[in-house]
Amino acid sequence: MRREKQVINSVESKLITAVSIYQEIWDADQQQNGIPAIRQSDLQSARDSTTGFAIVDETASGTDARVISEVVIPDDKRATYDLCARLFDNYTLDPGIRDDITSEKSIEEREFIRAIIPTKPLQLAKEFIARDLDQEFTDIDLALAIEKTWFLQGKSGGKFASGFEHVFVGEQKSKGDQPDDVAVELGGYHFWYKYYLDDGGRIGDLELDDRITYGETEYSPSTSAQGRMIPEVITISFRWTAPDTLNRSNQLLKKPIGGFWVGCSPEGLIALGLVRVLTSAGSQAIINSSTYDLVFHALTNNASSIRTLYPEFKRTDFINIEPSDGDRQGEESDTSPETEPVTSGFVKIASAVVNPLGDEAGKETVTLLNTAPDAVNLDNWQIVAPNGWKVTFADVTIPGGDSRRFRMISSEPQFRNKGGTITLLEADATVHYRVSYSEEQGSRQGMSIVF
Repeated sequence: MRREKQVINSVESKLITAVSIYQEIWDADQQQNGIPAIRQSDLQSARDSTTGFAIVDETASGTDARVISEVVIPDDKRATYDLCARLFDNYTLDPGIRDDITSEKSIEEREFIRAIIPTKPLQLAKEFIARDLDQEFTDIDLALAIEKTWFLQGKSGGKFASGFEHVFVGEQKSKGDQPDDVAVELGGYHFWYKYYLDDGGRIGDLELDDRITYGETEYSPSTSAQGRMIPEVITISFRWTAPDTLNRSNQLLKKPIGGFWVGCSPEGLIALGLVRVLTSAGSQAIINSSTYDLVFHALTNNASSIRTLYPEFKRTDFINIEPSDGDRQGEESDTSPETEPVTSGFVKIASAVVNPLGDEAGKETVTLLNTAPDAVNLDNWQIVAPNGWKVTFADVTIPGGDSRRFRMISSEPQFRNKGGTITLLEADATVHYRVSYSEEQGSRQGMSIVF
């Protein structure tokens, strides 16, 4: 038994060190200036003004719908958002005109870069870039990389752009003499906070003009139900009445489909982009048990400068959370650590984090180990938590002899800390594997329980 636990411990250790850098950056950001994205239907208790939150409702309909209906950013997290927002009016809408970055605008850029360099997500990105490139990478190197990757103004197909302008601000896709009441296509625009402000959002007591006309959610038919459930991502169509500062007028722009993450700070998105562009991390990003293709296109003749960058939602590992038969929300099932474990399955519950550090919601994890030589597909398998709530897997495969760690997608903790059982059900509800943990084990904050 000791030898088996040592092997599982080794597997768990390797798994944790192999966690996607994108998830690590997301977590680091959430620990500092990022805020949790929560569904409109989530419990009121999930709305913690001390950590902040953004309420997402992709079930909304109608041109006046507010997809991000409420945002609370605590004062101690506001600085980088405000510095970022100062940059939004530095760019012209017309892609055929090179932006005039005056000395005053350059100062604003430098102030923003200087402020985000010490933040957790960018320091984590810096360490990863240094390891990936196998070379020294200092804060000065990081600042230069941000400037080149995000702020370098170059050409792409005859159009002028920078990554920051295209991704954070958005721009007119084609130039011309269209009247301002005729919509032309909008390019870029992949920063959630900018969308919130343009949609009549608030900064303190100041309510901004509503410049957004909502269209509808625009996921593919196969992922629409999943995408609507995941609050960290929005994929929609909309129209934006954009201020054209150069001509002192407005221009109506339409976005047939556009996606962005919700809840990451400006520096969080900057860090994710740096890793995508400068390292071998690749385009697949797994964040909170959802898989994305982090799409990147470079400027012409500048392979490390962003032309565009956005997340394309692919799937989520869990497709729904629901109470089991006879259980009500918040009611604990009659389970105990003495329940006889079922250990005959070849997909084992190798470990679980039932008492994460800090706010537990959405941070509880289960690690499954496939001991069989062949890959196992978990489509419609379920994890049953000690309180009776069930989490259903999507079309997820674990290769033979491999492990996978899954996060519980929920605004409330599901693994009670005083002990209980965790059950793995097959698609036909057959109990495949069950483990138990004690109150003493559940009281250890931040620890992984190995079964």
